[in-house]
Amino acid sequence: MALKNTDLVIKSIVDLIENEEIENVALYKTEFLGYGGEFPSLEIIIPNKGNLVFGNVDPEEAVKLIKKYLKDTLEIEEFLVDNNGTKQCNH
Repeated sequence: MALKNTDLVIKSIVDLIENEEIENVALYKTEFLGYGGEFPSLEIIIPNKGNLVFGNVDPEEAVKLIKKYLKDTLEIEEFLVDNNGTKQCNH
């Protein structure tokens, strides 16, 4: 059975987490969020800071984004969605 694009992206992220032994990560597959594209959306939630959403993310780009934003969030903190004005993620 061929994997769907969403499954390919999830597999690439799981492989990265396992290969680089990244800890304290939760990975969820959710239903359609209203964004279109050949590939799924990717939301990265950074506890107590906010979240980022990327649309139409293929497996290679997913790995690049995870590596970049799990290791250094300082450059993007001011752009994160905090949802309630407290500068804290309310997820």
